[in-house]
Amino acid sequence: MSYLSSQNVQAETIQAELDTQFVTCPTPQENIAALEAIINTQQASGIAQAVSDGSGKVKTVKVTYDQRALESAVTSETAARTCTTTNETYNNYVTYSIDPLYHEKYAEKFAISELATMDIAPAAFYAKKIAKVVDVLERKVSTKSSQELVALYGKWDSSVTGVSSDKLTVSTFITLAGKQIDYTALSAIDIALMQTGYCAPAIIVGGTTLYAYGRHIAAGCCSTTGVNIMEIANTFGKAILFDPRVSTALGSANESIVFQAGSVALIHYNEYNATDFTGSAANYSMFKVNSPRTGLPIDIVINDTCGVISITGYANTKVVGLPTDMFATGDTKAGVTFVNKIAVSNS
Repeated sequence: MSYLSSQNVQAETIQAELDTQFVTCPTPQENIAALEAIINTQQASGIAQAVSDGSGKVKTVKVTYDQRALESAVTSETAARTCTTTNETYNNYVTYSIDPLYHEKYAEKFAISELATMDIAPAAFYAKKIAKVVDVLERKVSTKSSQELVALYGKWDSSVTGVSSDKLTVSTFITLAGKQIDYTALSAIDIALMQTGYCAPAIIVGGTTLYAYGRHIAAGCCSTTGVNIMEIANTFGKAILFDPRVSTALGSANESIVFQAGSVALIHYNEYNATDFTGSAANYSMFKVNSPRTGLPIDIVINDTCGVISITGYANTKVVGLPTDMFATGDTKAGVTFVNKIAVSNS
């Protein structure tokens, strides 16, 4: 009897066991708040679906948009009204694509003879191995996504004060030595978000300094994992999260990224878009499994070659955001992408 029977590797069975594995914490859970927040708040489902059809080809989606008109283009006149104009504007567009050849991969193997001598059901053993594959791929994707998120930062509105090199700088302590909290940091951030035109809850994610400040003042704080991020953001107007990977990408525990819910998205490609027994034969099985933690879709291939089982996972993702020229040159919001940097400076 083959240990690759559908009873052991069918995706529905594996998914149930995988959830059990993660609930019982087979590996230490880590703060991957940025990835969780992006997936939890994204709105670009149309783009994500368009690039992940499993056809094996590079998929590109073109999204059009129109810059708002400048106030300076409005004329003040005293003459008779006219019915024609020479002013003509055109739609801009941005493309989003993902290449199936660029992916993250992790694999492990074991001999069938090991499985035959273990006091564990085959399905549970496969689930344990797949949980390990999912865990490491999810961590790798989180690191990659954090770097991509940081690279998407844009400008604050030109009216925002306290900005240097596109970073809004605030103080969380009046005196660092005395540990006296500076409550103006929160209002400075709120005002900057308002001036920049944020129209949805703000997600702040990054280093420990601003996260600790959120704990001190208990404002929209403090989630690292396993909660409804949008519920926190909607209640407090923002969510303040700690993510060591974002902090590393920014290069400092004193820096964070803030983004408007829905302004960034994780697009992905999957070779196997069904979670049933998508591809199977006597010696292999291919299917998609979603991480119980974030919902991240990962392709799984299980292969039996002469009594050696190989379990391979693939994750193909990219974090994308809004174009940098949504607002025309001369607009106070020129360069705004609704992804911004915040830095904390205490003395």
